[in-house]
Amino acid sequence: MFSNIPYGAALSSSPPDLEIVMNCTLLRADVAATLKREHEAAKATSPAGAAQSMPGLNQPAHKLDFRTSEIHRVNYLAIGPQMGRFLYNTARAVDARHIVEFGTSFGISTMYLAAAAADSGGRVVGSEFHPNKAEKARANLADAGLSDLVEIRVGDALETLADVAEPIDLLFLDGSKDLYLEILKMLEDRLKPGSLVICDNADHLPQDGSFMQYVGEKSPRYLTTLVGFKKGLASYSLVLV
Repeated sequence: MFSNIPYGAALSSSPPDLEIVMNCTLLRADVAATLKREHEAAKATSPAGAAQSMPGLNQPAHKLDFRTSEIHRVNYLAIGPQMGRFLYNTARAVDARHIVEFGTSFGISTMYLAAAAADSGGRVVGSEFHPNKAEKARANLADAGLSDLVEIRVGDALETLADVAEPIDLLFLDGSKDLYLEILKMLEDRLKPGSLVICDNADHLPQDGSFMQYVGEKSPRYLTTLVGFKKGLASYSLVLV
């Protein structure tokens, strides 16, 4: 099964064929090497390990205030390789030209989205509350040779993403779970039929279920399914109208 394929297993021991690399930025040496390094760093600095080093911290990261939480400021809290390839494949499949990301962190997910944007002639607008994370994300994108395709806006996403003007082909929500619905409502007039909304950590959303109700089976605008990954569930919504 695909879920059992470890990161990098799709790459043989010999370098990928040049023609394949030219058609898939994700397999380019600088992109693959940067992602491998950052995935390893993320695994080494997991939230569980951070919690053990911070006495008195007994809540999971998604229940902490991202504005003041030290874990949110210094830890990766990143997607895994399987989710990353899912993002890349999805963005490529729909030929996404304008991608918006809520919650850039250190830029792992951003690199997958930017690799897809490179292959479709598109761009990514990301958002990150913590300046140190945005700086590191920009450095990672530079190492991967993807800087020219990404703009990272620093601050409150309700302000920094408010003026996104172009129609959005793919919206990826991976920041504070309490803000998913508010961000979606703010941007949905820029979504068009065929656009996609992908929400990471759908199993960590507020218990009132407001986001999933909004995009769920009774929604007149969204057709939504859940996709399982090692770290949890992601919701995948197609914009119908």
